[in-house]
Amino acid sequence: MSGDSPAAVVERRIDTLRTLAEASASKSALAERIGISRSTAERSLRDLSTLGFVGATADGYRLTTPGRLALDEHDRRVGRIGSLADAASLFDGVALDFDVDPALFEGAQVVEPRPHAPHRPVECVAALVANATHVSVYSARHLSRNARVYHDRVLDGMTGTFVVTDRVVDRQRSVRPDDLREAIDLGRVGIRRIDRDDPVTLVLAETPDGPEVGLVVHLDGTPRGFVGTDDPAATRWARDLHERLWEAATPL
Repeated sequence: MSGDSPAAVVERRIDTLRTLAEASASKSALAERIGISRSTAERSLRDLSTLGFVGATADGYRLTTPGRLALDEHDRRVGRIGSLADAASLFDGVALDFDVDPALFEGAQVVEPRPHAPHRPVECVAALVANATHVSVYSARHLSRNARVYHDRVLDGMTGTFVVTDRVVDRQRSVRPDDLREAIDLGRVGIRRIDRDDPVTLVLAETPDGPEVGLVVHLDGTPRGFVGTDDPAATRWARDLHERLWEAATPL
């Protein structure tokens, strides 16, 4: 990244942006509020003014609309990077064959199992499904706890489209064959199988409050963690991914 790029200037002059976001200020007032020299304040204002992020008024310097948006975008990016760091351990040693949108980590809930609560990631999926009117699911791993939740919710009227691997179908048929048959007979679910093996379970839940997405990451057949968010970009990504997987899958 060039030192003269807008992103680099925002990063370098972030204190000035934050200070002016609170209130307009003269050069001397800005220097005093940040605790920098007047000459440094002048350079900061010059850099940001050149980009159109700061403007001069009778009351001093203030942020322009693009300046406020640039500050918001900076904070959003920093927050997303922090969420990525929080979730990084979930993906250690895990290989995925699809791209994950960074929006999935926007204000995300990241839940890992604990010795005293090993089923926490699975319970997060159950909570996600509990209020859903419809779910779009892709899973390459069978989780009996979640299978029961899906079945019970379908009996309550929830609908769903499921893209699963042979491993999941075979496991469900072996442990609870009647549930699978009953769900199909009710006509509330669509199930397709797909030939891939991503170690994840992806759930897009349509709820009365809007869509939410959850991703469970597995390692060696064990849920390693859950990432969940209702960020609009993340739910769009999940919907697009599920639609692509659905089109690539074959009817059960």
